[in-house]
Amino acid sequence: MKELIEAAKKMNTILRECEDGGDTFDETLNKITAVKVHGVTFPTLMLMEIIDEFAKGHADRQKVRFDIHSTDEAEMQKKYAEASAKWNDKLN
Repeated sequence: MKELIEAAKKMNTILRECEDGGDTFDETLNKITAVKVHGVTFPTLMLMEIIDEFAKGHADRQKVRFDIHSTDEAEMQKKYAEASAKWNDKLN
């Protein structure tokens, strides 16, 4: 089971690198095919499904990536005040 979790982490890393690098579907599929569990490669159809599912989240990942950098300073301070107050209330 541990090997399967490690494979999922590796696939996620590869998919993110391919997304950031602008790799084509074929390039991504070739790279993700290298991930094995107990020396066994995942079936190609399964890998294509994994890539397809990952691609569906592209817009959300881009939104989060750019929203982080466009956060207003006042909004950041407000969120800090709210979060720190909640945290401190629970711990003290």
